[in-house]
Order: sequence, then C-alpha cells, then structure tokens
Amino acid sequence: MKTVFAYTRLVRLPNLLIIAVSQALVRYCLVIPAFQTEYNNTGIFPSHLGKIEFVLLVLSTVLIAAAGNIINDVFDVHMDEINKPGKNVIGKMISVGAAKMLFYIFSAAGVIIGFYLSLKIDKPVMGCIPLFAAGSLWMYASYYKKRFLIGNFIVALLSSLSLLLVGLYEPAFYPNLEYLLVYVVFALALSLIREIIKDMEDVDGDERAQCKSLPIIAGIKTTKYILVFLIIVTATLMAYILSKYFYGNKVINFWNLLAIFEIPLVALSYLVVSAEEKKDYHFASTFVKIIMVLGIFSLLPFYYYFLR
Repeated sequence: MKTVFAYTRLVRLPNLLIIAVSQALVRYCLVIPAFQTEYNNTGIFPSHLGKIEFVLLVLSTVLIAAAGNIINDVFDVHMDEINKPGKNVIGKMISVGAAKMLFYIFSAAGVIIGFYLSLKIDKPVMGCIPLFAAGSLWMYASYYKKRFLIGNFIVALLSSLSLLLVGLYEPAFYPNLEYLLVYVVFALALSLIREIIKDMEDVDGDERAQCKSLPIIAGIKTTKYILVFLIIVTATLMAYILSKYFYGNKVINFWNLLAIFEIPLVALSYLVVSAEEKKDYHFASTFVKIIMVLGIFSLLPFYYYFLR
C-alpha cells in the first residue's frame, strides 16, 4: 500500500486528474458544442475525434505530464531535502533507476499515442507536439529549471498547451480556435505567475543548488513588484476579453461577471505583497491553482448560456 501511495505521489495524481478533467471540459463544453452549432446551421456535423481517440489524447497528455513530474523529482532530490523535506520519494521508496525507467516508458507511450492520433487526423506534424513536450520536460528538469526565467516559461507553456491540444487535434475546430486561445493565454499567464511564486517559496533550497531563479537574481522585493505587474496585466487583459464578448449581454450581467473574475486576482496581489514566510508563498501558490481550476470550470456556464 505504501508503494502504491509513493507512486501516486510521484506522478502527482491529483494534478493529472485536473489535466484530464480540463481537457474533457474543453472538448464537451467548447469543441463539440461548436460542431453542434455548425450542424444546426449546415446539416453537416464536422469530422472529429471519436470518444476512444479522445481518451487516447487525454492518456497521451497525462502520461507525458506524469513523466515530467517523475523526472523533475529525480533531479530535485537534493533541493527537495530543503524545500520539501520528506515529500520526495525518490531514493527512499522508489529508486532512481526505477523512476527513470518509468519516465522513459511514460514518455515513449505518450509520444507514440500522439503520433498515432496525428496520423488519424492526417496532420503528422502534430505528432511533434508530444515529442516536444516530453523533451522539454527532460531539459527543464535537468538544466533549464536552474536558469533565469526560462524554466518558468517552459512549465507555463506546457501547462497551457494541454488545453490547446484538444483544439489542435480537431482540424474542423480551427475557425473557432480563438475562443479556446482565450483560456490558453490565461492558463499561460497564471501558470507563469504560479511558477515564480513557487520559486519564492523554494528560494532557500534553490540558492544552495545555485539556481538562477528570479527571486535569487532580483531579490524577493523586486520579484513581488514584477508579480503584481503580471497580475495587473492579466487582470487588464481579462477585463478586455470579458468586455469584448459579454458587454451588453442580456443573459448575464457584465459587471457581475467582471467582479467574479477580477476579485480573485486582486486577492492574489494582496497575498503576494503581504507574504513573508514560506507558508505564505505556499498558500499564494495554492490560491493561483484554485483560480486556474475554477477558470477552466467556467466553461460549464459558457456552454450552458452560449453554445447550448
């Protein structure tokens, strides 16, 4: 039982479930309803991935994400002794060799499935995306994580890519891709903010490992200013998008909708500015994660009100 628990911790099972649910929400609250709308107008339902093929797409994404979590823990053993004592199971309940083998198996399986699906939609170039993701996760864990900001951008990009994949593997959805891109952009921005906050939380261990993270190079105070700036940019972009699509909408009040999306970002700014201890940064990081999850669940009312 302890071994099973160790492996679920190693692959970050809750995070994998969030990825799977997020992709399902994109498919069934955005992609399929858009196809249904086209069918209602033209009488032709666009060609799309079947249910089994979509499950394979989710499986490919989850396997590669799990592989990334594994290899990250392999390279973080010494840093985690300081940043997350007792949480890294590598070298304790799972050997380094077993973890690396699992990384190779999961990565290979995810890439192969991705290539298979790319052939099914007659776009073999799409098969390069899972390969790029798997390779990027290895490079991040082994090298870029210690470099200035590059590692943060890699993780943020790959996090948002998990949403975009659902649309990219549906060529018939390309004319409506801008709606999905809204979620992708905000996932990218919030992921970047969260990664920087996590660097602030882990600054002690990262400094001993000679990482060149933003808090180490610029200092905590300057990093807070940068984070607040990023949050303001994200909030401003959010307000613009909401006004573009929902201002004057008779189904839901624009100002109520704006408050729902903007208040959490204001609260996040306060958490960042007021944070002083490790636990404060951990709470702020968790808060960003909650915002991201609630954000993707906003696809449910989007479907109910506008694409039903």
